[in-house]
Amino acid sequence: MAKILIKNANELITVKETEDSKIGILKDYSLLIEDDIIKKIDTYENLKDLVDNDTKVVDAQGKAVLPGFLDPHTHLVFGGDRLEEYVAKITAKDSDEIKKIAGEENVGIASSISKTREAGFDGLYESSLEKLSEQIKNGITTVEIKSGYGIDRDVEITTLEVIKKLKENVPNTIVATYLGGHDYDREMGKDAYFKFMMDEVLPYVGENKLADLVDIWVEDSIYSIEEGKAYIQKAKEYGMNATIHGDELSDIGATKMAVEEEIYSIAHLNFITDEEVELLANSETVGIVLPTTDYVKDYDGRLADGRKMIDRGVTVALATNLNPGNWTVSPSIVLDMAAKRHGMTPEEGIKGFTLNAAKALRLDKEYGSLEEGKKADIQIWDTDDYRNIVYRHGVNFIDYVIKHGEIVVDRTNCK
Repeated sequence: MAKILIKNANELITVKETEDSKIGILKDYSLLIEDDIIKKIDTYENLKDLVDNDTKVVDAQGKAVLPGFLDPHTHLVFGGDRLEEYVAKITAKDSDEIKKIAGEENVGIASSISKTREAGFDGLYESSLEKLSEQIKNGITTVEIKSGYGIDRDVEITTLEVIKKLKENVPNTIVATYLGGHDYDREMGKDAYFKFMMDEVLPYVGENKLADLVDIWVEDSIYSIEEGKAYIQKAKEYGMNATIHGDELSDIGATKMAVEEEIYSIAHLNFITDEEVELLANSETVGIVLPTTDYVKDYDGRLADGRKMIDRGVTVALATNLNPGNWTVSPSIVLDMAAKRHGMTPEEGIKGFTLNAAKALRLDKEYGSLEEGKKADIQIWDTDDYRNIVYRHGVNFIDYVIKHGEIVVDRTNCK
């Protein structure tokens, strides 16, 4: 039986709510792992007799220990990048000028659709391995990954097959999402594409169990409330629940629909109304705030109001939204922005990236907090105060990352 004892942590951040702290901070506590499970949380004095010659002892004195992060909203599998476009947008605003400066025929999602189609299975798989490696080095042990840059049958299925292979070969826990409704084929037209997606692609995905969830972008310029409902209800016939993009660019009732359909989560929320905040607060649906996306896209300064939602009782999660237009693998940056721009305290940010993110994926019975009986997904930071994550901008404090009871990242030899 493999054992790891994390000894004398300055801060053991359980994210188990107590009267004293929103994130359950224990001072000078230790944690014993057996195989892939958290076996005991107690003082070292009470645990030391359980240590044998085969136990790996990690001294966490002066350090912070907390759950591995869960990233509940990403588009991690994509071809190429949008580097030239991103740099061009620093000085140019007009689409034609951006294309000229970037030397690109397409920009935005159209560019990524083209590059993803060109990459093929091997190209998508290898580039995704690199991104997942960077994520786990930053403490992200569980990640949701969407398709959505195929906008056809073959490439969407290829993307989901890539995700399936990743599940089999990386330590990260992965949740696969079919995002057929990310856009639509312009030659086919939206109505024809939607019917094609519903009649041919979604059933194939469901029958072959290629996805755990589905996603659709519900917006006045993309898919309607009625189309969103039909898509979600069809997915449920195949045992898949949903997470959606909504209230990013307009208010057409996406959050109301999400609550009515009892889906897992809704992300963006820049245009959520007060009425919908109340609906969300009184539901099991989790609201996902995407700080780096709000930073990159700007939305004329209209941010998702994390402070308002939390104050009114919404379960708010955070995510990187890693995608070609928002290449973010760093929870440190996300947490910093969540504090500075979205009004979330460091405690709320940590909870948003752990327990609340686990709730957004319905994985909170096993992940998202340090509790006896839960999976041993743990990160150890080289800081005696976890709040430094929003104070020392952009620092990666990781010493160790433990996934399912195994040390998968050890940066102590690099310091």
